[in-house]
This record gives sequence, structure tokens and C-alpha cells, in this order.
Amino acid sequence: MHPVKVSEPNSSLPSLDRLVYLMSAELQDDDLPLWEIVWHLNRLAPSASLDDKIRLSRRAVSVLVGHNDLWRGEWPGGPLAPLTQSETQTLASDEAAWHDPEHATLLVWLREEGFTEPDQSG
Repeated sequence: MHPVKVSEPNSSLPSLDRLVYLMSAELQDDDLPLWEIVWHLNRLAPSASLDDKIRLSRRAVSVLVGHNDLWRGEWPGGPLAPLTQSETQTLASDEAAWHDPEHATLLVWLREEGFTEPDQSG
């Protein structure tokens, strides 16, 4: 797969496959907040535009959702419950959720598919 085209020729974002690989490795250890994908891209390609980073992040999450679920949550507590259909629609239009958790109306994590909270009753 080819790298995503970016606005500035000197800003080289990884290919979609490479980003999915990197984020899959992160997900082996813990849940992954969506904004951390863009933050990771900030380190890899600091001069790439934010729009390009968000676009690549969205594409990577689309691939990762095949093996992971999207959960809403709170900071610093983390994921609380799977996203509802309404929240999924909010995510589609809320750019802040992808790069600015302080101003996002919805905080979203990728979490291992089928994960459930452990039973605390007993």
C-alpha cells in the first residue's frame, strides 16, 4: 500500500498498512484512545497537516474495527461502554475526538473485540 498523499512534500506519513501494524502492536498492551493515533503521527511526521493525520487515523481505525471495538469513556478512567449508534455518528463529525481530548464532546477508545468488564460481584 502507498503512503497517504499529504499537502506538504516533506511530510511523510506512514502507509495505512504500517499505521495499522503499529496501532495493532499498541492494542496488544492496552486500550488505545483515538487521539493517541494522531499524537503518534505527530512524532512520525510533524510537518504533515492535521487534516492528513486525521484522515489517515480514520482509515486505520476503519481497518482496526474489524478486530477491535469502539468504546466511549471518560478521562482518566478510560473506556466505559461500547459506542452507541448516535455516538458513532457524533464521532464521524467531531474532529476534536481524533486529536484534542480536552475539547472533544466524546472520548473514544479502541478496545479488544468482545472485551467485557470483569464481574465485580464476587
